Amino acid sequence: MAEDQDVATQSVELVYRPSMADISSAVRARGRLNRRKYALRIALSFGLLFVVMAVGLYFVLGDSGSILVSVVSVALATLAGAVAGAVAYPVARRVQLRAIHRFAEAQGECRTTVDDAGLRIKAADAESAFNWALYPRYMETEDLFVALSRDKNAVGVAMLPKRGLRDPADADRLRAILDRHALRVGRRG
Repeated sequence: MAEDQDVATQSVELVYRPSMADISSAVRARGRLNRRKYALRIALSFGLLFVVMAVGLYFVLGDSGSILVSVVSVALATLAGAVAGAVAYPVARRVQLRAIHRFAEAQGECRTTVDDAGLRIKAADAESAFNWALYPRYMETEDLFVALSRDKNAVGVAMLPKRGLRDPADADRLRAILDRHALRVGRRG
């Protein structure tokens, strides 16, 4: 019984400066929850490209031009649009990650305490406390624990970098606290 009370009152503290790698890893982990949604978006995008190509062929073939030239022209235009989209997505994602990192970096060193009450995060200009109802799920990666909000898109994310732990054994203690209060989702690693 005394051992149960001792476990319940334990807390784990992490001290770290958020890095671009932390933010990128947390966003990637969050994205793993929505793989089906992203696969569907890709499938719909290709479907839309084929529709655009078909409509383009319809209008181009209405003219008296060569069918081969028309098909090649529409195919090249479709390919150019696909390449532009493929290039724009990672660039936009990188810009977004950098903006998040600049905001987090401005806060300086973070001290996060995790216990049975939830998470308390202190930074240079801010202090926040979150109970477990806000973060009922979590994922673990090689370098992070990522607390996730309950909404299906996991809009709310709290990253807990393992490098911020004082002792490697604290990772097991943190995992135990998370397991008591949050559902582990996804694969570890």
